[in-house]
Amino acid sequence: MDNAGNGRRGLRAASTAEVLAALREHYGIAGSQYRDLGGSSSLNLLVADGPDRYVVRVYRPSVTPSRLADINLVRRQLARGGVPVPQAVPTREGGEWATIGGRRLEVERFVEHDAIMDSWGRLEAGLPLLGRIHTLLQAVQVSAEGRRPLFANHLEPAQARAATARGTARIRGWEPTPAEERLADMADELAELVSAGERDIVAALPRQLVHGDFWHNNVLFRHGRVVLVADLDFMGERARIDDLALVLYFADSGWVHDAADESRRARLRRLVDAYDSGLDQPLTAPERAALPWAMARQPLWGIGGWVAALDDAEAARGHAAGMSADVARALRVVGEVGRWQRAFA
Repeated sequence: MDNAGNGRRGLRAASTAEVLAALREHYGIAGSQYRDLGGSSSLNLLVADGPDRYVVRVYRPSVTPSRLADINLVRRQLARGGVPVPQAVPTREGGEWATIGGRRLEVERFVEHDAIMDSWGRLEAGLPLLGRIHTLLQAVQVSAEGRRPLFANHLEPAQARAATARGTARIRGWEPTPAEERLADMADELAELVSAGERDIVAALPRQLVHGDFWHNNVLFRHGRVVLVADLDFMGERARIDDLALVLYFADSGWVHDAADESRRARLRRLVDAYDSGLDQPLTAPERAALPWAMARQPLWGIGGWVAALDDAEAARGHAAGMSADVARALRVVGEVGRWQRAFA
């Protein structure tokens, strides 16, 4: 149901006998017990082989060997810099992954953890590490496939208006309800305002390789300390504040949207400062001023990315059903962008 781009994304793999057979053949792992750990981008299985536990990841066909090689290069760079990231268990042949049915399969050792990044305290503890990641990735060079994921929770500022228009045209084409029609109108308005607001500022923002999805169960904790940063599926080259804006957007939509605006801004400012503390080159004044615009752009990837690109109409409609509150909240940020800029300055 969540294939996209006319089949280019591919469906999430199913936990089948083929995966377990590949584990035995390429890794010598018997896989006596397993369970699906979830995750939208790839199949992630927790596999037990006697006392040993592994995470087995089977990527969608859109993750090519070149892109996966870049992901592993980035993991090695981050590990050298002290970031706890997964390291691939080599195959019997000495490779970093195996291939089954046109998909890449890799194995890593399971990391014990007792929490994910789903509270304010853990966000403040985790965001300095995102700053550290950005510092380490500043000079890393990868291929075009490494820089540009085919599918991600991201829209470039220059793409936002046209991509959103494709998504809203699809909404209007399926005999929308009044609520869906209102969503399309709000999304077009948001795209217009954000595109105008960012037009003269984005060219000056530093761009680099970033994580792409530093959030929730991609950041694991044990005894209050980050023990694993996972999931580089959305890794790409963009303004570094876009990576931070994604975290702020999720935190705002998940936890503080019912709080008073001043309280929201104060809490999110603490997260900005936590991120900044991990950077070797702190956020510049233009980056801080651009950050509210980047936050406001975030829900547009839901419309201009997934609603526009999902192949199944019902899946697209289901995705759109949860977008109205986020788009409305982003419009309020735009309406008070000066106050947000002062809060983040």
